[in-house]
Amino acid sequence: MRTVSAWWCAVVLLGLGACGEGQPPAPPPKPRAEVKAAPEAKAGPTDESRAELYLQAKERLAALLPEDKDGPQRIVTELGPGLREIADNAADAPLRANASLLLGTLHERAGDRRTAISFYRQTLALLPNEIEPRRVLALALAADGQFEAAIPEQEAVVKDDPDDLEAWLLLGEVNVKAGRTEEATKAYAAYEMRRRGLIDGLTLQNKDGTYVMPVDQRAACARALIPARDNGTALALLYALKREPDPVVRQALAEAMGSQRLVGYKAPLTDTAAREAHPEAKAAMLWAIQEIERDPLESRPGPAPAEAAAGGSDVAQGAGSQGQDAKDSAPGAGAKGQDAKDSAQGTGAAGAPGAAAAADGKGSPGAANDGKGSPGAAKAGQGAGAPATAK
Repeated sequence: MRTVSAWWCAVVLLGLGACGEGQPPAPPPKPRAEVKAAPEAKAGPTDESRAELYLQAKERLAALLPEDKDGPQRIVTELGPGLREIADNAADAPLRANASLLLGTLHERAGDRRTAISFYRQTLALLPNEIEPRRVLALALAADGQFEAAIPEQEAVVKDDPDDLEAWLLLGEVNVKAGRTEEATKAYAAYEMRRRGLIDGLTLQNKDGTYVMPVDQRAACARALIPARDNGTALALLYALKREPDPVVRQALAEAMGSQRLVGYKAPLTDTAAREAHPEAKAAMLWAIQEIERDPLESRPGPAPAEAAAGGSDVAQGAGSQGQDAKDSAPGAGAKGQDAKDSAQGTGAAGAPGAAAAADGKGSPGAANDGKGSPGAAKAGQGAGAPATAK
């Protein structure tokens, strides 16, 4: 038994030796490589942060003093790249449009009109159904001497608001400068027809002495006549002020006179204000007197025509296409005493020239201020700085 056991053990040992013979020892396990966490991706700007930047630029532009000629270029240098990012990448189309409009305004005020025009075109491409970008673009093109290009844009403006007298004046002017005499004559004739119609709406009465138009429309007619600084329109406004029974319309008349700033208005306004009992109408008259004293425009109203004295509607004088002789017209055709070519140039956001208030809530032009609304351009309305109209 001992021999068998010894022999068996030897076989087992030999077998074990054969199994391991010629194999290298297993290498030690490699240390585990340290896995580094991937860096977190930096969050890009959101439309909320973009709107904040837009508002910052808008407020800076609004705060510039008139004598700060380098201010617009300074804002372009400091905030221009951020505004371009908004104009190119914001998800909200009105926010992109407002940034484009503001960039155009900044470049135009900095003296780079060609770049401004490209941004105005971008604004229009983003909001093709809005009229205010067209208004701003037409003004900029005309100021740059691109009269042929300005004509279709300005034609769209007058088509949108046929009672916008200033728009008709600009359309006539760009046609004249483009050499389109016949089209210019038609534009000035349309201006005169609508000027007369607005005077009719302001003054016409029925046989029983009641006014043909309601109060709100008579007030709207008075404000729409602001661009018409001819002698005949001035007489019509004075005639209406003397006879108008409603304080809301008297307020609108005073705002129109204060916006025009004709010297001939001062004495009648002073007399009327002394008798005015309605506080808002009186405030508008006193404001108008201050505006005339601040920056008077010479005029010579003369006696009222016979038609006005009899209660007629058309008191326009003069032989020109705009219903006046050149010598009877106060300088300027715009809402602030400027020729059409010198009207506000753009714009838009931030109370910048011509484009007036960029909007805020995804809706109507010229609404409020967070950048997410359709851009608006201020039109001649109640006049710069006029007291707020009673609702």
